[in-house]
Amino acid sequence: TYRREGYALVPGVLAVDDLDAIAADMNAVYAFSLRRFACIAMPYTGQASLLANMRALFECDVKAYLAATRHAGRLASLQHLVVSEAVCEITAALGLEAVTVPSTPVLHVMADSLKIPGGYHGVAPHQDWPVVQGGLDSVVMWFSLFDVGPGCYPLAMIPRSHLRGIWPNRTTEHACEVEADQYVDSDFVPVEVRRGDLLVFTTFTVHRTTVHDCSGLRIAASMRYENSAESTFAKRGYPCTYQRVVTRETLSPGFPSAEQVRRVLLGS
Repeated sequence: TYRREGYALVPGVLAVDDLDAIAADMNAVYAFSLRRFACIAMPYTGQASLLANMRALFECDVKAYLAATRHAGRLASLQHLVVSEAVCEITAALGLEAVTVPSTPVLHVMADSLKIPGGYHGVAPHQDWPVVQGGLDSVVMWFSLFDVGPGCYPLAMIPRSHLRGIWPNRTTEHACEVEADQYVDSDFVPVEVRRGDLLVFTTFTVHRTTVHDCSGLRIAASMRYENSAESTFAKRGYPCTYQRVVTRETLSPGFPSAEQVRRVLLGS
C-alpha cells in the first residue's frame, strides 16, 4: 500500500503510555512558563487540561507561548519515541539501512483558540522532498498525541501523487507549496489517525492539513528518515538542507550571576 499509494496507516504501533508521557511533559513546559506570570497551571489529566494551560499562556503572552511550544519540540520523551524500536522496525521493513534523521521532530499544533495572525495554521498542499532534498526513498512518519477524526484537522493525502516526482511548486515561509492549478479539492483523501497509529508516507506524497469545519485541539508530530544505502543519496555526498547553527553571542547579558549558579546547582 505504501509503495502503491504513497502512504499507509500503521494502526496501534505506538504505546499510548509513551504518548501520555509526551503530553504530560508538554503540560509541564506550559506550567513552568505560566509561573512567570503568577498563573496557576492545571495538572495534566488529559487533552482538556493541556489545552487549558496552552490557552492560558497564549492569552498571557504570545511570545512566551511560542517559545514554550518550540521548546516542547525538543523534549527527550518525544525524541525517544521517534527513534523507538517500533518505529525503527518500520524503517527496516521499508528497506532503509543505516537510517539517519536529518532534523529533530516537528510539532504541529492546531487549534482555533491558539491561532496566531499570519502564523502557522495548517500548511497548503506541499511535498516534503523539496525541503529535505535527501534520498529519493526518504520517509515521513506522522502521529498525534490524541485522536484525529474528520473534524480535528486531519492530514489529507493525494494517493499516488508520489509517482509524479516533484510537482510544480513555489517556496513559502512554511513549505514548498504545490501550485494551485495542479490539483482540485476532490483529489485529497483525509486520514483519521487514532492514538497509537502511525501515518507513514513518502517525501514526494502531496499532502495538506484539513482546516475546513474543524475545531478542538490537534497536537501532532512528524519525523523524517533517510536511507544511507540509497544510491543517488550516497553519490551526492549525503546532502542535508538542515544546518546546525550555534549563536556565540550572549543571549541574556549579565546572566547568570555566581549566586544564581550556586542556588541552582546546590539546590539552595
